[in-house]
Amino acid sequence: MAHAGASYADAVCAAAEYAAAHAAAELLGAEVAGARHRVRALRRHCIPRLREALHRAGLPLEQSEHEDGVRRRWAADAADR
Repeated sequence: MAHAGASYADAVCAAAEYAAAHAAAELLGAEVAGARHRVRALRRHCIPRLREALHRAGLPLEQSEHEDGVRRRWAADAADR
């Protein structure tokens, strides 16, 4: 009977360890799925929107830099004359 009690206790401990490991794996799997969802949203929505905003912000800057270069060339030409 003592042997059966020890075996039963070992089985209960193993079952508890399995249940804890299974619950941890489920939680980790849910977290991974959530992270994948967030990454997909970033790739599909946020990043393209930010790239477009960066592009729109860069166009006036490029235009301004071009205008400054033209003004510098005109000023240099006027100073040379």
